[in-house]
Amino acid sequence: MQSFERLPLVALRSFESFARLGDIAAAASELGITPSAVSHQLHALETALGMAVTERRGRRLGLSDEGRRYFEAVRPAFILLTSATAQIRQNTLPPRITISALPLLATGWLVPRLERFLAAHSDVAIQVQYARYRNYSSDAADVSLRFGTGDWPGYASEKLLSGTAYPVASRTFVARHGPFATLTDFLAAPLIHDGTSEQWTRWLSDAGLAPSAALKGMVCEDGMLTRSAMLAGIGVALTRPDLLEAELQDGRLLVVSERGVDDGQDYYLCVRSDQNPSPAVRQLAAWLRRSLTPVPSPHG
Repeated sequence: MQSFERLPLVALRSFESFARLGDIAAAASELGITPSAVSHQLHALETALGMAVTERRGRRLGLSDEGRRYFEAVRPAFILLTSATAQIRQNTLPPRITISALPLLATGWLVPRLERFLAAHSDVAIQVQYARYRNYSSDAADVSLRFGTGDWPGYASEKLLSGTAYPVASRTFVARHGPFATLTDFLAAPLIHDGTSEQWTRWLSDAGLAPSAALKGMVCEDGMLTRSAMLAGIGVALTRPDLLEAELQDGRLLVVSERGVDDGQDYYLCVRSDQNPSPAVRQLAAWLRRSLTPVPSPHG
């Protein structure tokens, strides 16, 4: 992939102006350069991309099919740059908070709460991105929702949610394979493993049912895939009910045992400690602390 440093930015600027205005002379006037310079930049862009973004239509130059698709792809970036530049010139760029979180934590817990925060703080801009779970040290978000033991350099951490995992399955799966009245029922049921089978091995061992052979079942890379597998009725998984509030409340998923497994890791609210948090960051952190809701009661 071509690095950002080697992108033909000057040529892209000429292309965006020409594609938007539809005329080389108009683009040249807007950019303060000659029409021949615009033509040169369009040719340079075509060389860099390895495809024709323009084509002749009689005596006029227009966009090719590839050029139209490319313009549709890059146009939003230019709109964002133009807007940000205008705002910063007017000193009106709104405060922006960068939040990183694991995928299931972000979609199942964080995002549903942000609507209320943004409604109360319309002057704050939010950028949400996935946390780099395997390399938190490269994460520079203002606020980070992380899973672990709470010790990360550069961040002040406080426990937010329990990491205890419980057996969860879809209502249709329980109807087919349940009712999971005894612990041995789990040995006969299809299992879903979040990452590895280690959690299920520990859960069964703690219950006095240490498996004598390797556990079978689907292995999912992360919590989002595990959630999808549960909703599809593929099996029962060990997961954290706090991250599945909507599915548990509407009955699509059920917690099928009150016996949980705790590996010593929890979810933490982390705020950068290498700089003083802005008022907006402090407001968001306080909001998230107040936004904790009870976990739906486990169903036996």
